[in-house]
Amino acid sequence: MLTQRGQVAMPGDAKARNRQIMLRVIRSGKVLTAAEIHKMTGISRQTVMRFLQHYCQRGVIASVGFGESTSAGGKKPELFQFCDARKILCVNLWPKAITLAMSDLVGEVYAVKEYAHQLSGDLDRELEDVRALAQQYLTGQGVELSALYGLVLTVPGTVDYDTRTLRYNSQSPAWGADVDMEQKLREHFGAHLTYYIDNAGKAAGRALLLEHPEYAAHRLLTMFTTWGVSACLIEKGHVLNGRDSLIGEIGHMIISDADEVVCGCGKRGCLESMVSLGRVRRMLESLGEDSGTANGMTLRRLFERSAAGEARCQQVSAYLAHCFAVALQNLSLSYNQEMVVFQGDFAWADQHFDECLKEELSQFRYYPRDGLFRIDYDRRELSLLAAQGGAGKLSEKYFSALAQE
Repeated sequence: MLTQRGQVAMPGDAKARNRQIMLRVIRSGKVLTAAEIHKMTGISRQTVMRFLQHYCQRGVIASVGFGESTSAGGKKPELFQFCDARKILCVNLWPKAITLAMSDLVGEVYAVKEYAHQLSGDLDRELEDVRALAQQYLTGQGVELSALYGLVLTVPGTVDYDTRTLRYNSQSPAWGADVDMEQKLREHFGAHLTYYIDNAGKAAGRALLLEHPEYAAHRLLTMFTTWGVSACLIEKGHVLNGRDSLIGEIGHMIISDADEVVCGCGKRGCLESMVSLGRVRRMLESLGEDSGTANGMTLRRLFERSAAGEARCQQVSAYLAHCFAVALQNLSLSYNQEMVVFQGDFAWADQHFDECLKEELSQFRYYPRDGLFRIDYDRRELSLLAAQGGAGKLSEKYFSALAQE
């Protein structure tokens, strides 16, 4: 038998592959018999029984009794269930807020709690704050830090997934470059935990793929829009990163280099600065909006007023659609996305924004006659999505390691 790379498959490869398949079934948490696992996977009963015996000895799977006998009155089948009760702590360390959530090892996220917080330039101080909040939070959940399996941390900026370093964070540039985030977490939370560090936008994008596994067949692009703008580019279920983890940092795509505002990345005319809430407020004031009302504007409120037909807000909505149309057209030339999903603030965009966006994109003659790529709006909370995406990735890491044991 050959592997995908044309190499001869070794017995250990086949064993690990079979274990991965069976673990995917058992990780659902359902109570199953060996016969049911055999039927669901196509793997021989003898191999299934060895698998169950191995992981029962490891304390990962437990025998939970016996089911009903068959109609012919045969032996009652033994029932098995995934039983590793350890948890994952999910932490979003973002501008304006720290979010904590719990997840089981299957990746089910719950008990999401947000704390108002302003990022500082001192990363160690930030992690001390996270540790203090986490201790308080875990006590409320009745969970000891020492009993956790792992911790997921999502942050702004580019993450090198091979070295687990934060390459750069334009939201807090004083954190420095090429920061060993895993080592930092070990210093604050201990060496006994398994860690996963993720870019906030990519974590939120992964969550969509977890909910809709059918999207893995498409070239998907999710747009993370809140305190910044980034994208998660997913092809055949795989998140694209690139050598410097720059794939997806579309907030720093140049829309107009004649723009006056200098972005945190050091360049002018970035998408992120051109569609920022500050830009929206300044535009409204220049169009005659009362300064107090303009300074209190949110993007959600802007889209509500645009949907109600207010001319000033519709003009700003159209401008924002233009900026995203430029970005998405440029992305089409290199990525050729089949689906785009807005997450965060711009998920609340009104019909006027959607129509303006699609009208401008339709003017590009290279798009096929049967229409543009699909555009959707996911209005779930970004903090929850990021926690789900990060927990799902750490859960995947856990089960991949199990398959090799």
